[in-house]
Amino acid sequence: MVFRNRILEQSNFQATLQLEKDLQLTKFLINRVADAVFWVNADARFLYVDDAACSLVGYSREELLSMTMHDVKPDFSPQDWSNYWKSIKQQGYLYFESLHWTKEGQIFPLEVTFTYMEYNGTEYGCILVRNISQRKQASLALQRVNEALECKVQQQAVELSDANQQLKREKALRQKAETALEQEKQAEDFWHFVSMVSHEFRSPLNIISLSTSLLKRHHHRWTEEKKLQYLQRLQTAVENISLLMDEVLTIGRAEAGKLKFDPIPLNPIQFCRHILTEMNLNESTQHPVTFISEGDCTVCIDQKLLDPILRNLLSNAVKYSPIGSTIDLVLSYQDEKVIFLLKDRGIGIPVADQQRLFKPFHRGGNVGDIPGNGLGLALVKKLVDLHGGQISVVSEVGVGTTFAIALPLSQPVKAELCPFVT
Repeated sequence: MVFRNRILEQSNFQATLQLEKDLQLTKFLINRVADAVFWVNADARFLYVDDAACSLVGYSREELLSMTMHDVKPDFSPQDWSNYWKSIKQQGYLYFESLHWTKEGQIFPLEVTFTYMEYNGTEYGCILVRNISQRKQASLALQRVNEALECKVQQQAVELSDANQQLKREKALRQKAETALEQEKQAEDFWHFVSMVSHEFRSPLNIISLSTSLLKRHHHRWTEEKKLQYLQRLQTAVENISLLMDEVLTIGRAEAGKLKFDPIPLNPIQFCRHILTEMNLNESTQHPVTFISEGDCTVCIDQKLLDPILRNLLSNAVKYSPIGSTIDLVLSYQDEKVIFLLKDRGIGIPVADQQRLFKPFHRGGNVGDIPGNGLGLALVKKLVDLHGGQISVVSEVGVGTTFAIALPLSQPVKAELCPFVT
């Protein structure tokens, strides 16, 4: 019996020793926690505190274990504690932030977590307290940085707005200047144009004036043959004036968008043959024209506008080609378009002049004394544009020139909607 009691005592001793070891380990681990840990009962008396808790409030563990929450925080009355305890008991958990004053008079923010527990019929409260001074400082610093950034953003937004306003003002001024320059350019172009027209009219007018004056003074002693010669000069000069006037007016009406556009069904083969006949090019021996038609189709084209297109191109081909050289007129159809291809073996157009080929009164630098006013191709370009077509040219000096006119097979557009490109 004694032996059994000793065995039980030894077993209890070992169990107690193990419990003490476990308790020491638990205390060791708790004391290594950075947060302050307070265990309290329902009467606000401290049951256990860790090293961090002692450091936080400035009391030793022995002092704290003989004190209550009211001793540590005098403004925390028993009634306040009773209300807190009831709330924690109902919820089981409470979290809040507070300010703490040390015995030395220092103050810093705390984060408090209060947890309610019950064991063997006894109520406990575990209070975890964390010093959040650094977090608050970091948060305040971050807030200041954010405020500074927001201020910077607002400042930059104001600067950007001012810059945008300045850009708008500069853009408006630039547009105003560009408009003024464009108006000035248009005015200059109009008077360059008037000057060139005046110059072109002056030559035939001088011929008319001189021929008339000579006829008045010498008609009584000139032969009929010589009189007829001067009358022929007068007629040619009048025809040149009439042609120049027609071309100038046509270009002017096209520029103003007032040139009537009236497409109708047309057989282009018959039309080309008709023009060749009227221009006496069907059986010409000086500039034989070869007409080739690749297919047959009725197209919708303005005959009154197509007529001067082909006549001008044929006239130029004859004018700038040596006698006896062949001129080709090829009619074809491709991609819903009718194409007029006119090829000569004439003097060709210098590359520098090809850039200004369709400008009014511009003539190639190699035309020499061949007569002309430089309006023909400008007029052709306007009339092609009015059809919604395209014109292209390939030329080499001393080899010849090929013009290609592509016009849509049908034309529903109206004259006032047609663009004019110079």
